[in-house]
Amino acid sequence: MKDYLLRQSSLTKAQAKQYFSQFLRTDRAEAAINELAEKRSQRRLSNVSSTSNTSNIQISLLQMKLLLIIICRHALIGLFSLIISTRTWLFIFIFLICSFESSSMTPSNPTITVFRVIFEVISAFGGCGLSMGFSFSTPSLATVLSTPSKIILIFTMCMGRHRGLLDSMKDQEEIEYSAQTLIDSCRQLAIYEHQQNQNIKMNRDISSSAIIKTEVARPLCTRF
Repeated sequence: MKDYLLRQSSLTKAQAKQYFSQFLRTDRAEAAINELAEKRSQRRLSNVSSTSNTSNIQISLLQMKLLLIIICRHALIGLFSLIISTRTWLFIFIFLICSFESSSMTPSNPTITVFRVIFEVISAFGGCGLSMGFSFSTPSLATVLSTPSKIILIFTMCMGRHRGLLDSMKDQEEIEYSAQTLIDSCRQLAIYEHQQNQNIKMNRDISSSAIIKTEVARPLCTRF
């Protein structure tokens, strides 16, 4: 009996070892698979992070390029509007006349001042013909100025006569553009209405022909 029990216990121990060894093998295989999956996921995350970093860098570079393009565009537009504006040219003309007449201005000659030059330039631009004068014998200050200053005053008068020309040209372009868009929209609306009327006529013709066919194909009924 003891030998039988010993045999059975040894057999059960061997079966238990075999059973648990299978579980251990499966656990080890699952652990190895999990490790491989984790390594793959880490590699994928590293690749994704590297690609995302590169994509973020590219996006930031594109944003910087667009910002620089917008800044340069607005700077050029502002510079062009500044060059076109009459105030800039008037300031340049006043500066040039003062630079040309610097030798004969105050304190050598107190009758020629910056204020008088500004008055002459504004009067020439307005085309009103006023002058503060130089003395009792010379009622106009322009006669005392040098030849380059007189040429600048002539340009100032021409610019004053044609002031607002560029703005009027821009307004005319905008009016022509708006008129052309209005004509195109009216044309498209007329084409659409014509197509709708044609479709309605087609549908009416089809419906009338179908009614005629049904009336012709109506079976004859006789009563006995």
